[in-house]
Amino acid sequence: MRQHMKRNILLLAAALIVSSCDKYLDVNVDPNNPTKVPAASRIAGAITTSNGASLWRGAREIAGVTQYGATKLKTGTNLNAETWRFTASYFLWQNAYVFTMPNCVDLINLGVEEGNPHFVGVGKTLLAMNFGLLTDQYGSIVLDEYYSGKAQINLTPTMQDQQTVYQRIDQMLDEAIAAFNDPSNKTGLNANGGDIMYQGDVDKWKRFAWALKARYLNHLSKKSSLYNSARIIEACQNAFNKDGMDAQFAYIKGAMVTDQNPWASWGGFTSASDPRYFAWTQFFVDILNTLPVTNTAFQDPRISKIMTPATSDGQYRGLKPGAGLVGGQNGTGQKTSENDYGRFSQSGYYTNLDSPFPFITYSEVKLIEAEARLRSGDQPGALVAYEEGVKANMRKLGVSAADIDRYWQAQLTNGVNAHFGNLTQGLSHIMRQKYITQCLNPETWVDMRRMDYSQQIYGPGLQRPANINAVIFDVDNPTQWIQAMVYETNEQNRNPEAVGDNSERFRLLTPLWWNQPE
Repeated sequence: MRQHMKRNILLLAAALIVSSCDKYLDVNVDPNNPTKVPAASRIAGAITTSNGASLWRGAREIAGVTQYGATKLKTGTNLNAETWRFTASYFLWQNAYVFTMPNCVDLINLGVEEGNPHFVGVGKTLLAMNFGLLTDQYGSIVLDEYYSGKAQINLTPTMQDQQTVYQRIDQMLDEAIAAFNDPSNKTGLNANGGDIMYQGDVDKWKRFAWALKARYLNHLSKKSSLYNSARIIEACQNAFNKDGMDAQFAYIKGAMVTDQNPWASWGGFTSASDPRYFAWTQFFVDILNTLPVTNTAFQDPRISKIMTPATSDGQYRGLKPGAGLVGGQNGTGQKTSENDYGRFSQSGYYTNLDSPFPFITYSEVKLIEAEARLRSGDQPGALVAYEEGVKANMRKLGVSAADIDRYWQAQLTNGVNAHFGNLTQGLSHIMRQKYITQCLNPETWVDMRRMDYSQQIYGPGLQRPANINAVIFDVDNPTQWIQAMVYETNEQNRNPEAVGDNSERFRLLTPLWWNQPE
């Protein structure tokens, strides 16, 4: 039945969009053909589109920006993302506002009408996450004048600044947590089999909301007057506390193409001649082949879970972003055969047909906690949280207990305890591990910007791409990195006053609010 879920959801979304117009189209409603669907039948759509429309669309090009994947050809449209050639044709904005978030808003409204606060909690949790995804890529976004499910849609809405959006996200997650705590709920979240993520487990949904709260509070690390380690640690302690709690969308192998993981089945990744990403990058290979701070050679056992080796010699290697296959490994022009590289798509845990695509994981929560404790001066607590975050991801990927222990012993030998006595070195450990555990998630881009794309944090392998967009970026300034996305063409044309300066030079180069130190 799940094979048809996405198609049915899209049809339902279309029907709902049409039905939402009746207030100003003056259409009569047939009582024998009701347009209102109960909340228990809407939850699947809110979950599915939050992943397959919003998160996926927000991740596809960002995987090139964050240097997870690299293209095969040195020229062509598939090269654009990794060389920072972004225009107003990037469609996260439309996917989130049109296809995803109305499901969340309607779920909230239906939950209120039916006296089912748990559905309100789900709607607000997912809506907060979608607002967070949007604002972390664009900055100012439409917030107050967005679709309400009750009033006529404003086609030229005002935008709120990012600080206001962050305040609202925090408030929305507080409201979601309160809704999950409300004992008056009448209908279970999985009453109609629609809770395809947690099967009606309210405690896990509540912990999901707390996890998101920790994530967005932690983004404020450059805002000294707002960053609050104690609040972040509290949120982490109320969030996921063991394996098996990750908020993630399970794709299905052997189902319809749109029910299979998009990194493996569609979206340009199955093209033989010019796949959107042909191979993993050498930067990611380096991350998995060296230890933080000292960059001592040591192969992470997760590399075989994430990547496939080259068929030519069984070695793991990657391409330099922007250089294409002709540039070879590290852009040096060596190793230019396709067989010298393991493929990106259908290569391992994150890109197989049935690979889950996480919203947020237990590992991320523990690594957020590690950062908050490190910044608060709690070195022992930071190390404990860090160790659990690393090991939890290894367990998730199926690494053996012996290999987990061997890897951790290598970290101890490499001086991890002493490293956590230094903020930059401790952050190097945490951020490199988050890079691995958040594989392909756009949350990695938030971290890289917060860390100023620092080689001290990520290692010497982090360099700007070859063939960088020289129209916008200074080719002679290695410290100049991409900072935000361009608003979409339809928003720019329809609502120019709210959008403001949407030139690529301004948008791509201007840091977001949370990335501007006080």
